[in-house]
Amino acid sequence: MEVIAASRKVADWVLHTSKPWARRNNRSVTVRTGVVQAKLDKNQVALIPPKLLGTMASLLGKVPGDLLARQEVSWPDVLPVWRERLSAWRGSIVAVPVQGDMWVQVIRSDWLADDSLQNAHQKATGKPLRVPRFWEEWVELGKALHGKLPARAGAPVLPPLPQAPVDQLRLLRQVAACFAVERLAAGQRLRSGKEAENNHYALDFDLLTGKPKVGGQAFVQALEWLTRQGPYRPSQTESQPWQAFARGEAMVAIVPANILGELQRGPLRDRFDIHPLPGADKVFLEEGLLQAGQGNAIPLVGSEGAMAVADTGAEAAVWDLIAYLVQPKVQLDLVLDPKLGGPVREQHLQGAPWDGLQLDARRLAQWQSTLRATLSPAETVNPVVALRTPDADKLDAELGKQVSACLAGRGAPAECLKAAAEAWTALGRERPEQLAEVRASAGLT
Repeated sequence: MEVIAASRKVADWVLHTSKPWARRNNRSVTVRTGVVQAKLDKNQVALIPPKLLGTMASLLGKVPGDLLARQEVSWPDVLPVWRERLSAWRGSIVAVPVQGDMWVQVIRSDWLADDSLQNAHQKATGKPLRVPRFWEEWVELGKALHGKLPARAGAPVLPPLPQAPVDQLRLLRQVAACFAVERLAAGQRLRSGKEAENNHYALDFDLLTGKPKVGGQAFVQALEWLTRQGPYRPSQTESQPWQAFARGEAMVAIVPANILGELQRGPLRDRFDIHPLPGADKVFLEEGLLQAGQGNAIPLVGSEGAMAVADTGAEAAVWDLIAYLVQPKVQLDLVLDPKLGGPVREQHLQGAPWDGLQLDARRLAQWQSTLRATLSPAETVNPVVALRTPDADKLDAELGKQVSACLAGRGAPAECLKAAAEAWTALGRERPEQLAEVRASAGLT
């Protein structure tokens, strides 16, 4: 039996973790790294990023009902956004989440407490220096403290832009989601009316018409946010912008959760705080503008991670191996690995022993609070799901082209995003089932 994993780290985890299963079932398990976009053999398991689900959906077998019903799989414990939306395609469960993704905001705690920085920020903005709760506060922070960081005279406050277009688009969507989607807290019901789904689930496309939303106000606000940071961040991009934070060259950063352990083991040990990503102060709804004085923070889920899938004719042992890999007691080893991370279960948000992160009591409490605020269904019912349509790569290539042009000063945000929306509309004409695919991408039927 062969397992194909997109990530080398996940491949290594599977190779090690599957050994007890292989011995018990007298099977040989080989693992290789690669991205699968073609038909699988009946004895292959693929661990694919969520964005490939739409591309591969027609080739995948439905996850057997008896697998989901197994007590040891504990399917109801999987976070609703992964269980009901990211695992599904057009009403069928075709994937099982193995590894999730999560992004957090980190900020220098020692610089937050610095009196000179506090005074400079208060003087420039009329507000106390604090952890940014709104995206706009990043720009204010960069402007107020530019050139004033200790031992960094004249240097910028904000981290550089990510170099890769895929990372730039992820950041753009993380911001745009907060301007496009109204957060539903636990206990809140979806409002009636045809616009309700758009208000609470739609980011890239209108869920009623299939028309692109990338030219709308939410994306314009997000791209303007990126451009207005220009004077307060390094002029050069970086493959991993959070590394500037790790080197002590930025006050704040958006980082993947699986590098928190690395930050804590480095020179910044016990000198940074961990918080959820900021939110928006307004939301552009179908019926008009909603002011969000307390902040509207909506997580983007599924931009990375790994889903286990198999062929329509996969042998029973393939599904049995998948069931073994996602058992809570097995999966917890992956989630607790500080270099892998990726909570996908409610169990992971509770009292997991996060010893590998080496966080002190203060930062451990912040991490656990951030976990709940970001992923707990008791906090947010409707996270935004990353784009997963069959033509997602083509769409992102067009959007990335326009975002790059705007960031290089070759066009205003609104006009660049209008051009992207027009390109998306043209691509949509090639897909007669686009509306159904758009809804499936969002995890809706």
